[in-house]
Amino acid sequence: MPSSSPKRPCFIPRNREDIPVKYFLKTFGCRVNQYETEALREGLVSDGDVLTDDFEAADLCVLNTCSVTGEADRDALTLLRRISRRNPAARIVVTGCLATRAEREVLEAAPSAIVVPNREKDSIPGLLGCAPRPGGLERFHGHARAFVKVQDGCDMGCTYCIVPSVRPELWSKPLEALEEECRGLIAAGVPELVLCGIRLGRWRSGTLSLPDLIARLCRLPGDFRLRLSSLEVSDVSARFLKAAAEAEEKFCPSFHLPVQSGSDAVLKRMGRWYNAGYFERRVEALRGVFPGAGLFTDVLAGFPGETEKEFQETLDLLSRVGFSGLHAFRYSRRPGTPAAGLEGQLPESVLSGRAGALRTLDRRLRTAFASAAAGSVRQAVVEERSPRVTATTDHFLRLTLDRDPGPGLCWVEVGPAARGRV
Repeated sequence: MPSSSPKRPCFIPRNREDIPVKYFLKTFGCRVNQYETEALREGLVSDGDVLTDDFEAADLCVLNTCSVTGEADRDALTLLRRISRRNPAARIVVTGCLATRAEREVLEAAPSAIVVPNREKDSIPGLLGCAPRPGGLERFHGHARAFVKVQDGCDMGCTYCIVPSVRPELWSKPLEALEEECRGLIAAGVPELVLCGIRLGRWRSGTLSLPDLIARLCRLPGDFRLRLSSLEVSDVSARFLKAAAEAEEKFCPSFHLPVQSGSDAVLKRMGRWYNAGYFERRVEALRGVFPGAGLFTDVLAGFPGETEKEFQETLDLLSRVGFSGLHAFRYSRRPGTPAAGLEGQLPESVLSGRAGALRTLDRRLRTAFASAAAGSVRQAVVEERSPRVTATTDHFLRLTLDRDPGPGLCWVEVGPAARGRV
């Protein structure tokens, strides 16, 4: 939980208006954090200022942190100590979920840091003497695709998850503001918009919900496509599927539905609200509308008390569903969560072994996904041009292309071994 007496942010003046400021911005964690860092970049970096990847050369270092796992905590704190030691003259601002949850640990790593909790993240440009910038993003620096934050906050209360304690308030960006932001990004030539939120399916604007948002954004003029980030399986309603199908020309048939476990007993201990059978039925309904969709998931390996039989139930479910790929996470004991106090905490060797088995399955699933796509023609967006031209298809297959088709959307013929011909 956030500390009871947070260190209040204070004004941090720029050096002089005629001297460019060198900024180092580092993001840890989810797409919402990536969006928020980009919003900070637009709010901080004025004409003549410099973004640098070298924190030792920076005047100001801003870390936007994650705290979903212990590893995320360690990564951020390690970098913070390094900055504090190697560039003691730098002004340091730490925000995000670690800053919200563990201010004391942040200040132990960098005593001079200014700690800004999530709820005050928007105030950072003002703290640094920069004029506020109204509206949404104008572009997404260094990315072909643009993340668009539409929602924040989670109140689900899964027993393993720290997010509801560091992002507890449900918030949705109004429809009109989202339409304006997306119009600007499309006009700037962004070929793909990725809607993201901590709990994307909880987006609301008056009486409107996510299916309405999909319909409205896909009606915007321009040559672009719309993708959704992670959804909960309960969001895949008949109304949602109808809206997505009707927007098919611009809607990416790619879905990320975290299952976490294939064992009903483990799901219950996790505080998840569905069982394996419900999950499979919703996937069946989805595939009835989008038979060739990319379907990805998250799986938590080694939840407290998970038996070999329960883990095998997870492997069996993943194989039955036939996901296109998965992200495997070792269970991480997060302070203050109900699961942290459960009996049956598993040793590191078991966590590593089960996560390894999931990664092996992931490689097999992704190979099958690529093989099934061979011979098809898909819409794609180039994401990297050096050292190789790589692109992502509408159903989220990563391809190496034979040549650079230029900016914007393109059509590619999918070949063997995840290669594509323009």
